[in-house]
Amino acid sequence: MGGPGGVGKTTVAAALGTQLALEGHRTIVLTVDPAKRLAQALGFKTFSSDLQNVPLPHTQESKLFASMLDTQRYFDKVITRFAGSEKQKDKILNNRLYRIMVESLGGSHEYAAMERLLEFAKDSSFEKIVVDTPPSQNALDLLDAPQKLANFMDNSVLRWFQKTKTPFSLFRHGTKIAIKLLEKLFGNDFFKALAEVMDDLEGMHTGFRDRNLEVIQLLKSQATGFFLVTYPSEVRFTESLDFIKALKEKEIPLSGVILNRIEKEFPKEIPPSIELPKQEREEIEKVLTYRSELVAQQQYWISQFDSNLNKIPQIKLEKRSGPIHDLETLSQIGKKLVF
Repeated sequence: MGGPGGVGKTTVAAALGTQLALEGHRTIVLTVDPAKRLAQALGFKTFSSDLQNVPLPHTQESKLFASMLDTQRYFDKVITRFAGSEKQKDKILNNRLYRIMVESLGGSHEYAAMERLLEFAKDSSFEKIVVDTPPSQNALDLLDAPQKLANFMDNSVLRWFQKTKTPFSLFRHGTKIAIKLLEKLFGNDFFKALAEVMDDLEGMHTGFRDRNLEVIQLLKSQATGFFLVTYPSEVRFTESLDFIKALKEKEIPLSGVILNRIEKEFPKEIPPSIELPKQEREEIEKVLTYRSELVAQQQYWISQFDSNLNKIPQIKLEKRSGPIHDLETLSQIGKKLVF
């Protein structure tokens, strides 16, 4: 599931996973969003990268599991898989700058997410996998990450990195300052360690490239469904069209659009039969007018979605009041998502 931030994507992912499990499918819900909102949605007090069983009512067999992405752990597994020898693997994993690179290199978090997805997809013990992605731009990064890492691992890129005097351009902007501080702390040792890890990574590009092809094949597979979760407003409408266009360019089919948090209809005014003090009536009518205008605005943008999405299926979910973190409520939402 992809979409902009703040539209209830995590709750929708939890609801879908809950309902699939209640219908008898052995299901895993994976969040690659750094925020731990999925824990609250599933009723956990704590949340980790290990598989956690979510107890379901009226069933003894475990059907629903949840997990949060551990970037470091799964990038270590990638290095272990693609290293040409135990010596190469140990040199990389024991390099003190490798740990920093995993958190700093653009695409490492997203690449690890795709690794985790592939791992579950190849595990026959799970029938359904629900992935809760970061906000839409990061979700696009998620789709681009395997290719980015494959390009980075290319020998020619590594050789350029080793020779260039300004290697920081490959890292996220916020990390450049930290790396420069490390340079001051470690002096020449910093560049020596950096050169060593670059040398050790050389030759691993084939594995990353092949893994990228696996990810693309999985995302384009008929067994995979990509859903966009969004909200009926002008900003979200524009973002959604851009996101749909990006998916089309990558030849990844969109299975459906979920319009979430749709306001319920409210009366526009207080019935004359209800007697209220003038000031109180005026205050309540201001609120009713605002809600009525909000509903009208949402209905306009819903019509724009209807007009522009052509044959893409839509699911419309009404806004619910209060926190949503119990299985019964998640199941009620999930029933509208399973079709």
